[in-house]
Amino acid sequence: MATDDTQESPVEGPDGRSERFPFADEVDVPEELDGWEEMYTEFFLYNQSEDRTDYERDQFWFYDKNHSNRPLRPWELTTLVRAWQIGIGQNPSRVFAIPPAMSVEIRTFAGYLYWTAHPVEDQDLLEERGGVFAERSEYVYENYDGLFEAKWKPEVKRLGREVMDLEVPQELPRYAPEETIIEAKGQSQDTLAIVNNYDRLTDLALEGYQRHFEYLHLAYLAYLTFRETCEEFFPGISEDVIGKMVSGIQPDLFRPDLELTELAELAVSLGDDVTTVLKSDDGPSEKLARLDETEAGREFKEAFDEAKDPWFHISYGDGNHSVDNSWIDDLEAPFDHLQTKIERLEAGEEIGRNFEQVESERKELVDEYRSYLDSDEERERFDQAYATCKEIYEYTEDHQFWIEHWLTTKIFDKMREFGQLLVNEDVLDDPDDIFLFTEHQVKELLEELCKTWGLGPDGYVPSRWKAKAQKRRQIMDAAREWNPPPAMGIPPEEVSDPLVIMLWGITTDKVDNWLDLEGSDEEVDSLEGFASSKGAVEGTARVLSTTEELDEIEEDDILVAPYTNPAWAPVFPQIAGAVTDDGGITSHAAIVCREYGVPAVTGTGQATQQIETGDYIRVDGNEGTVEILERN
Repeated sequence: MATDDTQESPVEGPDGRSERFPFADEVDVPEELDGWEEMYTEFFLYNQSEDRTDYERDQFWFYDKNHSNRPLRPWELTTLVRAWQIGIGQNPSRVFAIPPAMSVEIRTFAGYLYWTAHPVEDQDLLEERGGVFAERSEYVYENYDGLFEAKWKPEVKRLGREVMDLEVPQELPRYAPEETIIEAKGQSQDTLAIVNNYDRLTDLALEGYQRHFEYLHLAYLAYLTFRETCEEFFPGISEDVIGKMVSGIQPDLFRPDLELTELAELAVSLGDDVTTVLKSDDGPSEKLARLDETEAGREFKEAFDEAKDPWFHISYGDGNHSVDNSWIDDLEAPFDHLQTKIERLEAGEEIGRNFEQVESERKELVDEYRSYLDSDEERERFDQAYATCKEIYEYTEDHQFWIEHWLTTKIFDKMREFGQLLVNEDVLDDPDDIFLFTEHQVKELLEELCKTWGLGPDGYVPSRWKAKAQKRRQIMDAAREWNPPPAMGIPPEEVSDPLVIMLWGITTDKVDNWLDLEGSDEEVDSLEGFASSKGAVEGTARVLSTTEELDEIEEDDILVAPYTNPAWAPVFPQIAGAVTDDGGITSHAAIVCREYGVPAVTGTGQATQQIETGDYIRVDGNEGTVEILERN
């Protein structure tokens, strides 16, 4: 990794405290990770040339647990993250010309994501961009509902339909069919379809992530404008109060949990013929078969099947890892959540989100703070900032469902069809091995398959791809066991990028805290983060990192996790509080906790490293603090 023979050590001040994080070529990795760089394209790697290394050392790079707390496989990074980089770069810098924030840039280290922000500091450029932004953003804010419902969502659904319509043969025929000759097609349509449809799949992924970022920055900026308006008019107002004023949202990302709640209520109303089956220890397929045996069961099953598309296209993870199945492919989690919801209903407990209560509290807060304003001018400014934010705020969650879950689930499923073809042709051992190669390597692999098929029925079958896949599986396993540094490079004197603060929860204080803990195994008894959802609670910590661990949650546990993802929504009525490593005031964890009335502190940075399951902790969502009162 080093660009020369000399590696610099982290710089320490006179008190022995680190003043910066290691540069990429100073990071030590286990020998099991040797060769990881060969798995990814040069664009995402550090230190690819002398001038680029100088440029990278001038940036501050932070590890993005908010989108991925595990290493990404090569295809995920070179296809999906490549699409992120293009979309999240172009949208703020070239499309809307957001004045203070040009873009963010991405690198990988052993498959882990690192980001850096590029602020706009030139005053003339700020003024130029301000004029462009004002005109373009005003149009979106004034027409957002029509743009989203009439144009954005139909276009995303078109992308998904086109992905699923791409044909992938299960195997190549011994000889091309006769119509190749009769219809004068000239060559094998099977091999043409393989190459062309793979190219089209990657194009659709790129287009989808252009849509992903289309209005995202505008949604965050609308929130930021409302936040700044509140802080100007109401000095000392808390982050939680501001967040509560824009709560009571009903984004599509919450629909999977809502659908399960309605299905649970239907099951209870239909009686024992349904609830007995759903509460049994049978697997999903056995439960579905037993439901077919009764009229009530068939009625429930019809409603269940109707809910599956689109709402069960929800990943078990963050939506970015092909290794995570989705509900639509693996019904274990939906049935587990249904059983829990039915048992809670039968016990007379509330399930789901009390939307009416959240909405009532929101209206009371808005009316209360609006009453403090002294003039019509102040009220008009407050009302305008509030209305704009409320109009577009749901996009922060809606885009996640439709792109990161619904569309990406379909993309991954189609990729597995290509993988199965390669298994059937004895090129790979497992369909999922296709994700161990970059976008362009997969194309090379598929083209080689077509070429060797063209050599004849007894042609050579390439075997080197299996060996490469085996080696890469070993590297990915080792990467998952490794704990990457929280950041690289020299931190800025002040973290000021609003998107970095609000979405990732990266603040100056957090970076200072990372520096204090860099290289230290010292235990701490308290953590600070964002006061993301009001309330204070004490309870037993349950540290989770994957969806598979959700069944370990017990009533009134305090969830401690790197971040939360939408598939976890059904457990929020059960937990007493939540703490995350990453995520700011507008992260998914913060939003969902406010909607469910769960006290939460997000963006602590070190919670999953400092807290263990069984520890007795106190979460103060009013102050943004977490205390470890008693270690297990």
